[in-house]
This record gives sequence, C-alpha cells and structure tokens, in this order.
Amino acid sequence: MRARTPLLSSLARASVLVAALAIAVVGLTLAPSEKASAQDFAQCDSVNNTPGLELICDVTVENNLNLTTGVESSTVTTTVCEGANGASKCGPASTESFDTLTSNVSQCNYALNGGGGNLDCTVTVVNNITGAAEKDQAQTGATVNQCVGSATGGGTAMICDPFPAATSSATITQCNDSAIGGGGATGVICTVHPSTQSALLPVTINQCNNSANGGGASVTCDATLTNNFLSGAATPEETTPVAPVAPLKNTLHDSLTDGFGLPGANGSQGTFLLGGGVLMLLAGGLLTAAFATRKAGARR
Repeated sequence: MRARTPLLSSLARASVLVAALAIAVVGLTLAPSEKASAQDFAQCDSVNNTPGLELICDVTVENNLNLTTGVESSTVTTTVCEGANGASKCGPASTESFDTLTSNVSQCNYALNGGGGNLDCTVTVVNNITGAAEKDQAQTGATVNQCVGSATGGGTAMICDPFPAATSSATITQCNDSAIGGGGATGVICTVHPSTQSALLPVTINQCNNSANGGGASVTCDATLTNNFLSGAATPEETTPVAPVAPLKNTLHDSLTDGFGLPGANGSQGTFLLGGGVLMLLAGGLLTAAFATRKAGARR
C-alpha cells in the first residue's frame, strides 16, 4: 500500500475542519429564536379586597394578523389607578409588544370585595386583519353575557346594555355575580359598546365578574371589540420605513438576525450571506494550505 503523501494528508485534515465549521455555521444560522407568548392577558384580577378602596383599570389591545405573510403581533397598553375610594392615584401607562396574538383578556375579576368600594374597568380590543379574501370578511355582532345575578342585595341600581344578555360561552362576559352586597352608591353600570367578532381572529373578554361584593360597593365596566379588514400585504407596523442596517453582531439567537450576522430585508437574508462569506473564506484558506504544502513537498 502506498503511503499517503503530505499533500493528501493536509487536504484531508483541512477538509474535516471545513466540514465541521460549515456545520456549526449552518446550525447557528438556522437555530430558531424563542417567541414571546401573549395568548392570554390579565390584570387587576383578585386584588384590593379591602374595604373602602377604589380600583380603575384599563386595557387596550391592538392585534395585527397578516394572512398573506403569516406574520402576527399584538400591542397591549394598560393603566391602573388605585387607592382610597374617591382619591385613587394612577400609575404611568405601560405598553408591551408581543410577536403573537392576544386572544383573551381577563380583568377585574374577583376584585374589590371588601365593601364600600368603587370598581371601574374598561377593555378595548382592535383587530387589524390584512389579506383576507372578501368572502372571509364577514362579521357578526359580538355575543354577550353580562349582569347575570348582580345587584341582588337591595338598594343597588343596575343599568346594563345590552340587557338581558345571557349567551353561554359568549365573546364578552362581564359584570356577573357582582355588587350583591346592597347599597352601592352608583350601582351596576355595564356596557358593551357596538362590537363585532370574526372567525379569522376570535378574541374573548372577561371582566368584572364576582367582584365588588361587599356592602355599598359599585361597579362600572365597559367593553369594545372592533375588527378592521385591510388590503395589501403589509400590516400598519410593516409600513414603517426600514432602519439602516445595524453593525455586524455576534450574538446567538438575536431577535433581529435569528443567529449571528447582518439583519436582511426579510429577517434572514443577511444571516445567510454571512454564512456564505465564512464558507468562502474557509475554502480560500484550504487552497492556500494546499499550495503551501505542495511547495514544501517540492523542496524535499
């Protein structure tokens, strides 16, 4: 058997190195990043169950669903005011962004059950749906279940719209079994403003249930659900001008590059260009090593 020449040995070792580095580059490039979860959002549930308090909570959700590209996202903005009844203080508004849809909002349930309190909560949901076929843009009025079993303690007025409204598994469920202690100053005032639902992006709202059940407590709750159908391939966020390309990164699973590299126009192109560049540099190094080894062998 002929002995392996130095050139062939060098080429074999270099080939193994190139293959190993190529696998590593591809693995890092294609490794998926974690997605934030925003399927359910809750605030002001099971809190402030002490007499004489006030709780005012507000949630605004904007969902964006692009049926053409498959991209989905949501933005949730909240505010909370709390303190003594009639003297509550509000904290700053808070906004969170998610890379998936918010499909359920829960707010002000099992809250403010200490008596003599005031509960005031609002949920607003706006769904922006892009690229839906005309036949799929049908909307129906949001189903409602509200003000069932509430204000039963005497001396508490109840003003609800719509009423009666007792649909099972409704889109909007609010103000049920609440303010049953009697004597509420303003009673139970709960309203579902003109709202629609779409099978393309179903959302549910649950708020102000089993709440403000001490004597002298009042409940005011409002809910709105709107669906907007947009044409074209871009959601409102996607029409924002693209920022200049950021400097080269070397961060694994970076949210912009999903690996390491330059963020491309489609979120991955730059990464693949970087991976290709690395492989070209490795190939160049392999050829240089081969020629150097060949020259060394010739001198022998």
